[in-house]
Amino acid sequence: MGSMDSSPVVHSQRSSTRDQVTTREWNDLPSELLPPIADRLGIIELLRFRGVCKDWNFASSTASAEIEALPNRDPWFLLYGENNNSQCTLVTESGKQYIITIPEMDGATCLASSQGWLLVYREGLIFFFCPFSRARIDLPVPTKFPPMGISDHVAVFSTPPTSQDCVVCIICRTNKTDDLELYVIHRGATSWTKHKLNSFPNKIECAAYHNGVFYYFDNTDLMVCFSIKDRSISLGKVRYVKSSNERCIPLRFISNVEKEDMKKRLDLELGDVSTCGTTVYCLNADKMVPYENRANAKGGGTRRSKGVWFQPRFHQIDKMLSW
Repeated sequence: MGSMDSSPVVHSQRSSTRDQVTTREWNDLPSELLPPIADRLGIIELLRFRGVCKDWNFASSTASAEIEALPNRDPWFLLYGENNNSQCTLVTESGKQYIITIPEMDGATCLASSQGWLLVYREGLIFFFCPFSRARIDLPVPTKFPPMGISDHVAVFSTPPTSQDCVVCIICRTNKTDDLELYVIHRGATSWTKHKLNSFPNKIECAAYHNGVFYYFDNTDLMVCFSIKDRSISLGKVRYVKSSNERCIPLRFISNVEKEDMKKRLDLELGDVSTCGTTVYCLNADKMVPYENRANAKGGGTRRSKGVWFQPRFHQIDKMLSW
């Protein structure tokens, strides 16, 4: 069952010394003007628009998921789990920071991110979540699922969860052995299916999907492939194309230079932050941002910070939408 609550509360983290604005009544503003205004706003402005009153919130009920949906833009960043509550830090592409309250991220672990949707694990539940609209789509609860954590669970989904052909695939290591388990669920299914791969000692760092196949890449040049059609697991080796004329999978790993530049422009210090893998939509070849596990970072017994790169979208769904 999916649900959608009111938009999160956003507060700018940077103070300003503007002159106080004179208040006025907006009740006489023609209702037919509100939706066109909402459609022209950026995400942050839209959230503030929706928080003015019930009428303005209702007027923005048809706001499009295309808001901020331009390709080839660096993703935004959401820092959560830092203060043992639902308070998160949102960092936009320009580096501007906001404090945003998202109850769903309290005690949660983000497993994957793509096209504005987060795949989240929280208190035994797995669900899709849009941090701006707070649209949520619950997945069936997996049985006998290994303990969840960023360090040994790498996830990816084929298409947005609102698509009829959406498939979720989570890979994890079993009982600290070299064996891998793969959990798969299709939209409309009521349970997960499990597949096993023996003796793969390398650490999985990136995941992606293309043309019916899930790809999991390690820290060398090996990859684990799972075909949806054949329901089979195979091993492969990454081969980089040398010419634009060669056939290839339209994916590429984000370079260390790109990543450091992204952190710099977003003014982020991520030394002690664990991040899940992210697929960034681009016109020519999607970029894969790898997982970073900081489980051994110093920090005592407090809950360590987690983060997720994501492309800003404003997804709204029917409250009755089911997986």
